[in-house]
Amino acid sequence: MKAAIYARYSSENQSEKSIDDQIRVCKNYCKDHDLIVSDEHIYVDEAKSGSLIDRPGLQALDKAAENKEFEAVVVDDLSRLSRSNHQMLTLVLKFNYYQVKLISVSDGIVTDDENSKLGIQIRGLVNELYLDDLKKKTVRGLEGQKLRGFSAGENVYGYYTKPVGELKLNKKGQAKYEGMVHKINPEEAEIVKRIFKEFTNDNSIHKIVNKLNEDKVPTKKSMHGGWNQSTVSRILKNEKYIGIWDWKKRKNVRDPITGKKKTVPRPIKDRIPIFREDLIIIDKETWEKATKRCQRLKGTWPISKKKPAFYQQKSYIHTSPNHLLSGLMKCKTCGAEFFSEFDLNLTA
Repeated sequence: MKAAIYARYSSENQSEKSIDDQIRVCKNYCKDHDLIVSDEHIYVDEAKSGSLIDRPGLQALDKAAENKEFEAVVVDDLSRLSRSNHQMLTLVLKFNYYQVKLISVSDGIVTDDENSKLGIQIRGLVNELYLDDLKKKTVRGLEGQKLRGFSAGENVYGYYTKPVGELKLNKKGQAKYEGMVHKINPEEAEIVKRIFKEFTNDNSIHKIVNKLNEDKVPTKKSMHGGWNQSTVSRILKNEKYIGIWDWKKRKNVRDPITGKKKTVPRPIKDRIPIFREDLIIIDKETWEKATKRCQRLKGTWPISKKKPAFYQQKSYIHTSPNHLLSGLMKCKTCGAEFFSEFDLNLTA
């Protein structure tokens, strides 16, 4: 019987050697159970979280299984497939649909066994609870660092981080300082002040970006193409420049189908207020002027890339017209705008 092997390690708490160990265990199982595995059917994902579904190795495995290139998939344990119980169960169902059995060596589970369902459910739940527990411990550790005045990994234009405390070896044998603290980067701080000054002097963001690129001002991460409007917009709205470094303002949530993350605001009661007077770059008066102008420009859109002038967005009809006269006529009763004469005929 032809078989495939899948192995994965995450960047959080494992090393590259884990891949070799997983493959070795799976190969030994295949040898003892007369399963044939070729090198082309060994699929790996390195430094990939078990909560992600769009992993290159896993996607290649799924495609090969669909094409009937083997009859069994061997993993060291079910958590290698996914730490999410929902995603793991979906993969099990897909392999069953492809008529490919799944073998988890360490868990002692083979999906063609009629008694395997309970074991799969229990292991999936345990693996997901592990991920939840890891997330809580990570957030707790970062929160402690923030409350002690250290950086939690923020990479903000206008600042740099400096190690402080005694250099010690952690549990993994890595040399780590007690923490990293933010300091103002004088050169970048001047660029931040320049952006706010030009914006409050009624220069458009488009014009500010062009001038920064003309002057060859370096970006934080040396981005390809230099400065862009979204980067400058984020700078103009970043409260850290007035000393507000509140923690837990937002959180990441993951789409259960695609595995992609998006950022959403946290409830106000969960936020931890932190004020850093030593990290203030923009004075309160300049910040308020910039904020007021941002509010005035909210809902406006550039007429074209060549013309930096703006018009006020009134409705979806204006931004997505389907007729030359779309949006010019309004309903007398509710004030809604018509897409075209066709809509007018329907309502007449």
